[in-house]
Amino acid sequence: MSYSSIDYLNVPRVAMLPGGDVVSQAAQRAGLDPTRPFSGQGFAPGVFVGTVRPVFESWRDHAVPLDEGRLGTIQQGMYVAFNAPMRSRNTSNQPFPRPLTGSWQDDPYLSFRLGGRTIMIRYDPQWLTTATAGTDLVSAEAEQVAYAGIGLVVGESADAIRISALFFGKPQTSEGAYMKYIVQGEGPIAGAVAVDDFETEVSSSASGSQLQGAPRDRSSDDVTVALHFNELEVYPGQIERETFRQLMRVVPEFRRDLTVSIGTVFTHSVLTAMPKPLDIAASLLAGAPKVWSTHSIHGLGTLLADVEVAYALVRGVRRSQLEDLHQALLAGSESYLGAVEVHLRRPMHQHFYAATPRFRLVEADLRLLYSAREYYGELGNWDHRPHDLLDEWEAEEIFESVRWEEDKEQSAADLRQAEEEVSELMAMIDRGEAAAE
Repeated sequence: MSYSSIDYLNVPRVAMLPGGDVVSQAAQRAGLDPTRPFSGQGFAPGVFVGTVRPVFESWRDHAVPLDEGRLGTIQQGMYVAFNAPMRSRNTSNQPFPRPLTGSWQDDPYLSFRLGGRTIMIRYDPQWLTTATAGTDLVSAEAEQVAYAGIGLVVGESADAIRISALFFGKPQTSEGAYMKYIVQGEGPIAGAVAVDDFETEVSSSASGSQLQGAPRDRSSDDVTVALHFNELEVYPGQIERETFRQLMRVVPEFRRDLTVSIGTVFTHSVLTAMPKPLDIAASLLAGAPKVWSTHSIHGLGTLLADVEVAYALVRGVRRSQLEDLHQALLAGSESYLGAVEVHLRRPMHQHFYAATPRFRLVEADLRLLYSAREYYGELGNWDHRPHDLLDEWEAEEIFESVRWEEDKEQSAADLRQAEEEVSELMAMIDRGEAAAE
């Protein structure tokens, strides 16, 4: 979810959630005292909200989307994600902010109808982030306002679901996200983006992923996709194992012929001036051809700024399988962060995702790919350790067979590069001899 504002944030409770340490760190950087209400802390709450708002665009927690199809599964104690036009109650009948009484009849809450039941979302006014947020809630007593966030189910009955809010804010519109980027973005891409590059409509599965492009049905096209992982939360080989398992679940065996590369998205360099993470995200997601992605531009920008992002680049998966692959990884991997379709002819995609294929999945078999340069030792002793790697992958017991296979395309590229290097060396020698004469 992308937010135009964070209007309410119960800092102590959110900080206790998995990943909530980033909220505590943002509060410290802003000079905010998280043990005291926002009111009376001067500019610190505004600085804090500006810092923490993008965090929720890439928030990775297990919350059940609150929609009509899932109402029957909602139980007390669940974390739920809500997003709907709603009205506020009990906001303007007493001085604001004020202590809670513990009574739904007296305390402020948000309310909307869903599937014949009333959804009631209570909040503690001391954690409203700004005076404007309180004013907007008063206005919401007279007309509906869209709010989105996460809360804990504290009560459930046949006619109502009662939720205690952890945080909520106003959802970002594509127009709002576009204007925000125009203000923040730099470089050539800032002048090339369009409103539809910031489209925030969720897919039919409500996961937040999107697919924009030509009107023809492209679901059977073979595509390349980069699966993003938190590099600091994985051990060696974990990305490969988690990717292989989900590919073997999602892609039918009879048409499984995929190559997989592993790499890191390096967004900074001591040698060259790199664009800001937000501009990198815009370059990856905006423009033509349109790409499928589970990230918004601002969400991916935040991710690249705050997280060391590794990736598995999968070539040959069908576009219609991307959503299922995304959902399978969300359910099966704690370190998975999302995905983006890759077009290696686009310069920025080529720069960040040009890793050489290392694996090939063929039906139920795994092939460990090597090229001529690697085999002859330039990258170090591949020819001396094949049995170790074969034994390692055979021990996984998820493949019918594991063996080495030459990547002929890469070997040909290695040969061309070697010939060029030899040619350049011979030319240098000839120039040196000519100068000596």
